[in-house]
Amino acid sequence: MLDDKNELRRIISTVTQLFQANQDDTLADLLRVSEITSEISHYDNWNAGITYYSVYINTPVDTFIKIQNRQSEIESAISEKIELVMRPYDDHRLGTVYVIPISISKIEWERIADISTKEQLIADVNFLHDTMISVSTGGSRIQDVNDIYQEKFAKVELALKRLSLDNPNPFSDLWRWYAKWSAGEMPQYKDRRTFIREMYGEFLKNLQSADHHQLLNVSVNLTGWERIGRTVRDFRSKLSQATTEEQFQTIGLLCRETIISLAQAVYIEEKHPTLDGIKASKTDAKRMLDAYIAAELGGSSNENLRKYARASNDLANELTHKRTANKQDASLCASATISLVNAIGILEKRH
Repeated sequence: MLDDKNELRRIISTVTQLFQANQDDTLADLLRVSEITSEISHYDNWNAGITYYSVYINTPVDTFIKIQNRQSEIESAISEKIELVMRPYDDHRLGTVYVIPISISKIEWERIADISTKEQLIADVNFLHDTMISVSTGGSRIQDVNDIYQEKFAKVELALKRLSLDNPNPFSDLWRWYAKWSAGEMPQYKDRRTFIREMYGEFLKNLQSADHHQLLNVSVNLTGWERIGRTVRDFRSKLSQATTEEQFQTIGLLCRETIISLAQAVYIEEKHPTLDGIKASKTDAKRMLDAYIAAELGGSSNENLRKYARASNDLANELTHKRTANKQDASLCASATISLVNAIGILEKRH
């Protein structure tokens, strides 16, 4: 049901039209600009079995800020409409709707402005790709093209380091590539072509579509929070290239490291008493940050801000502990972690 992307898209389209028909342009526009995902939250064995779903409305930060004070009201309104559309399906129910802020940015191409451009980098990567295929399939001779290959490789390597992207190609020299293919693992031309295309395929696709991807951006000053900055850059880079469960789990672990470092950076035991009176260990990020949020955002006027900060903390911690990980989990985890860093950074007057 809702775990089917096409079915989810159909239901959200109907809900959007319902809001539009009721002249609720705010909610209709919210759904149009958001990336909407879902997952099975639990399964109830009673009454022949009922599947419950959570729906995530991943909303650009500038849009989220405008509706933040109505967050609970909006989540309830969207839930009501989704439940209305789902009424014919007795064995499928909506659990919870979450409106989540997500930072959007592009690859910071200005970091390589003095050595390349997006178009030139892609052209250089394609040159490496084509040259590796050519020398290994009876085309160019290595001695004729190795110098230019090494020059292009070094240029690409420098650009990718500045962009915090991993280089999928370990062969800085064509003779190393020769040693690989001639070792017997790739006896036929088609084997070598397949190897190169698989090595570069997803990477090139990500580079080419980078301007259209929703990436994660820290909007606060991380001076003095260098460890946080390093782990954020690390999971941002890995997120764009991860394809396996183990790689997605690694992103979760890096997010957890980020949250622990964040908690250690701001938590002061004497100033931030824990909510349950239990002493927080050095790695108990959730208890430390819950205490920090309660102390720094005290008073009834800050209730919505407390809910937002705690929700980011809860979601980030829940997802970092999830054992089965996929692309959606990793993306939500990274988004929640970045949101938490930005929220705490703002409280620390780092914006």
